[in-house]
Amino acid sequence: MKIKEIMTKEIACVDAKSTAADAAKKMKNQNVGSVLVIDDNQLKGLLTDRAITTRTVAEEKDPRSVPVTDIMTKDIIGCREDDDIFDVVKMMGENKIRRMPVVNDQSQLVGVVSMSDIAQQMRSGLDSMFDELSKATK
Repeated sequence: MKIKEIMTKEIACVDAKSTAADAAKKMKNQNVGSVLVIDDNQLKGLLTDRAITTRTVAEEKDPRSVPVTDIMTKDIIGCREDDDIFDVVKMMGENKIRRMPVVNDQSQLVGVVSMSDIAQQMRSGLDSMFDELSKATK
């Protein structure tokens, strides 16, 4: 199975001039746990709800004044939409990441894939497999 079959295509983004509070509002409104940080149509970083919590709130900083560029992850690891799901799971595990931007063959951002997306797909596959096994034993 290819990543393009399970990735989230609605990409939540904020401008590089945004604050942590702006990003948190975007996450809430789009019901997501991360946003991509864009500057001049270029991907500059990835910001998670956890990063806002640990790098802003836990350090008693005002989220309304902390720029996303100060707390985002800058070294982004991504994948291609035609990558195999198992290769991406391996890459995520090796790099200890939960979310990954997805690009097409022209290196254009086309989606985001999360461990949650992958887990849902695998769960669905396992459910189908067990259903088939149950039918075979009857």
